[in-house]
Amino acid sequence: MAYEDQMRQLARQLIAKHGDLVEVRCVSGHHPCHIELVFSDGEKIVVGKHSGRVDISMMKAGYHGTGPSCFHAFLDEAGFDVTLEQVANMEKGTVLRA
Repeated sequence: MAYEDQMRQLARQLIAKHGDLVEVRCVSGHHPCHIELVFSDGEKIVVGKHSGRVDISMMKAGYHGTGPSCFHAFLDEAGFDVTLEQVANMEKGTVLRA
């Protein structure tokens, strides 16, 4: 399964558990990358340093590569209308709302 497909599956699992993804906060830029995902039940998941595994920590922003591609697939599956180019160009302080 491609990384992007795995991120789509992860999005579906998290939405089933926590409700809709309502807000995404890019707390810091590419190095280090710190993204907060806020769900409708109040759950906040922090995406930070890559764990070395195929998991949520693969999602990154602020450059062109696998991390932003994975993040874009996750956001698209969660219903966010954002392009891969917008994810690649995300900067510190960017907030996306559903």
